[in-house]
This record gives sequence, structure tokens and C-alpha cells, in this order.
Amino acid sequence: MLSSNSSLQVDPATGLSLDPVRPDYLRSWLPLIFAATAYLTLISRSVTLLSDADIYWHIVVGQWIIDHRAVPHVDLFSFTMSGAPWITSAWLSEVLYYAVFKLAGWPGPVMLAALSASAAFFLLTRLLLKRLPNVPVVLMVGAAIAMTATHTLARPHVLVFPLMVLWANTLIEASEQRRAPSLWNLPLVTLWANLHGSFTLGLALIGPFALEALWTADKSDRVTVALQWLRFGGLAIAAACITPYGPESVLVTLRILKLGSILSKIGEWQALDFGETNPVSVCLIGGAAYALYSGLKLPPIRLAVLLAVVWQTLAHVRYVDVFALVAPLLVAGPLGQHLSWPQSQHSRKVVQPARTAFVAALAVLIVATGVIVTTMDHTPPLVPRVAVEKIKELKANRVLNDYYFCGYLIFQGIPTFVDSRAELYGPAFLARYSRALSLQDIADFVRLLDEYKIDTTLLLPSARAVGLLDRMPDWERAYADEVAVVHVRRARPQNAEPGKTGIP
Repeated sequence: MLSSNSSLQVDPATGLSLDPVRPDYLRSWLPLIFAATAYLTLISRSVTLLSDADIYWHIVVGQWIIDHRAVPHVDLFSFTMSGAPWITSAWLSEVLYYAVFKLAGWPGPVMLAALSASAAFFLLTRLLLKRLPNVPVVLMVGAAIAMTATHTLARPHVLVFPLMVLWANTLIEASEQRRAPSLWNLPLVTLWANLHGSFTLGLALIGPFALEALWTADKSDRVTVALQWLRFGGLAIAAACITPYGPESVLVTLRILKLGSILSKIGEWQALDFGETNPVSVCLIGGAAYALYSGLKLPPIRLAVLLAVVWQTLAHVRYVDVFALVAPLLVAGPLGQHLSWPQSQHSRKVVQPARTAFVAALAVLIVATGVIVTTMDHTPPLVPRVAVEKIKELKANRVLNDYYFCGYLIFQGIPTFVDSRAELYGPAFLARYSRALSLQDIADFVRLLDEYKIDTTLLLPSARAVGLLDRMPDWERAYADEVAVVHVRRARPQNAEPGKTGIP
């Protein structure tokens, strides 16, 4: 249990420790240890990193951007929304994923995502070590690695993990020093805005930390501090608009939030499940237990931000990354004071690692990477390869696809009925699709097949609609395996023209 060091002898005149200085060999190695552990663990479980099929369509978008030297402004990949306005808020990530895929195949996206995540843990460890002793840093970073494990995927959001850590630390440090952040930090939000749409969260964090800085500043300085934060906030918003789409990138977040209750049908937008043990629930309960037992207190505004992050994590699983990477920085300062770390650190001398030891560690890491990459199968799991080949053989024009298969269909140049770009389809379309495939409205499912002139379906074997299609006289099962089931219409609808994806 973490507690303040009551046996520490302190000089009352200087406030410095009178205890003999003890060498600390571990402290300088901790960032590398956590980064290397996370990196090797992630690349060794590449199947998990590639388990989200969205990586397929992200690579296709990256290829389209490179081939056309432009970014898309309309939908190019479905037949239900073809030509409708659509932008990608992760264009730079998609270009990077395509580049590494082109260079190294599937190990490329795996290594890129793993490097980004491990860089975030390296930075988080270094920043926490400025405020805390070794033990709480080990516990916090270890918990962060465990919590993000389920959502660390080869997708754009992982590439902003390091930026999220740096940005949150920048705001917190400025707030604690009763000033606005340096304008040199603005490129962080510009890069974030081009990598992933979650940059709006970074902008939202400016408000509470500006308020905290004002709250703690001297009365005579509050006007100056307020003007500094207003300038920084305004310039941050302007910096976030430096994308190929300008301010339109900010509006994508609003479109997603307007989807309302239909978001709960999407896996990463679902609420945290306390029905089973998971790292997030364990860490939440453990942190609450320590705070209640030790009497740790947070400043009011800092506490409000932490509770908001916890609430979002409970409401939407995708916010676990924010909780894991930002929450430790929120509590680090108050926890350091609670543990009397500013005084006790004077009794320790950090011993820097020898250059030869550091080089040797990096060499071992590179060799281990080569062994893992060359000996493991990095093929994405649950891919309907044979089923899609059957669809191509049947020359299907309009495929009603399961949500999970959308990425692979786009990758194969087959227009989708629906895919994971939820903001493109809107709540009404997605709600109807969900009700139809779950057979909550069987009559509407049949109408949907006719209305969109569906000639082929590609569904999971567990989908309820599979059993219904087996019994419909106008449909027959053309292929089935443990991954997917294909049904075709016996007589194809008239005037059903092939969709176009816009991919050459």
C-alpha cells in the first residue's frame, strides 16, 4: 500500500532529507522497460491487433489518397450511399498504414501500431517519474498497458496515443504553474487533427485546465492568465483546422454524437460490461479503494475532470484509452504531494544506464522483433476469403453484408451495403439495418432486400437472418463455412446495376 514516508528525517531549515543518499538503478530504465514490454507483447499478439476489420478499408482509403493525390469528399465504397458527402478525419493515419502495408505486408500495420502504443507508454512513464516514486509509477503504467490491451488495434486511434499523453501533460503542467501552455505545443493538435478525429477531446480538455489555472492564480494575475488561456484556446482551435478539410474535421465529431442510441449497437461505443472481470473494472475498483483508504484528495476541478473521464469510460468502451493514458497524469501531482515525494526524492540518486548496456538492450529488442515477425503468422483472423471469392464468381452486384465484413469487401473492391463509417449512414439507416438483420421486423427485412435490389448476402453464421434466408423460396444458400454464409437470390432483381467503389 502506498503511503507517506513518516520515518523520513528532514532538515527544518532547508526542507531537504537528512537521510543518506541511496542510488536508484531502476528509475532510469523504467521507461524503456515498459515500452519494450508493451511493444514485444503487442507484436507477438498480432492476430489481436488485426482482429478489427476496419484496417482493410483504412488501407484502401490510404491507397486512394496516394493514387489520386487528394483526399475524398464523397463516399466511394458503398452502393447505398455512393456519392454522398463524406470525409475521412484520419487521412494521414490511413496513408501511413497503407505505406507500411505496401512495404512490409501485414507485419507493417502491426509494428506501426505497436511502436505508437509503446512510445505512449515510454512518455507516460517518464512524465510520471517527474512527480512520483517508482512503485506508484510501475502500478499506474502497468495498469495503463493492461487496460488499453483490448483496444490497441491496428487502427488510426492508436497513432495518437503519444500525442494524447503529451497534450494532457502540457495542459496539466501549465495549469499547475498558473499559466497558459506555450504556443510551441500547438503543432501537437494540428498533427492530432490529421491523424484521428479524437483531437476534439484534446480541445475539450483546454477548458477545465484553464479554469483550474484561474482558480489557483493570484487575484492580481487572473486577468492576464485568462487572456493567455483564451489566446491559446483560440489558436488551438485554429491549429486543429489545418487539415485538408479545414473546419469540416471538427464537424465529424458532432455528426457521430448525433447518432444517439444507435451508437450502443457498435462494439466500441457500448458500455463497459461489469458482468465479467476485466482490467478496467479491476483498476477502477483498486484506485477507488486506495483513495478511500489513504485519504488522497484531488483539487475540485481536477476531480471533476477525472470523474468525467471515468463516466465516459463506463458509458463507452472506446474511452478506456483516455482513462488509461490521461487519468494517471491527472492524479500524479496530488499523489506526489500525498506521498511527500518532493521531499523524499532528495534521498535518492538516479544512476543513468551505461551506454553499452543501453545499446545492448536495443539490439536485443531489434533481434526479438525480427524473430517474432519472421516466425509468426500475421494474417488477420475471421476473414471471409473463400466466401468473397464465391461472390465474385457469382458476379454479385448488390451484397447485403454483415457489419463485420465491410472492411474486407472494400479491400476486395466490392461495394458495401453498410460499413463502419457510421456518420455517413446516419441513425435512421443504421437503426433499420440493425432491426432488419436481427429480425426484429421480419417484414421490413424482406422489404429491404427488394428495395435495395439485393442479389447476394454475406452474413455471419450466427446471424438470425441466415435461418430465415434458408427458408425463403426465392433464396438459396450458395456457400457456408465457419466464418461466413452466402445466399443468392434465385432470380436477380431487374435494373440492379453493379456498384462502383471508385478504386481503380
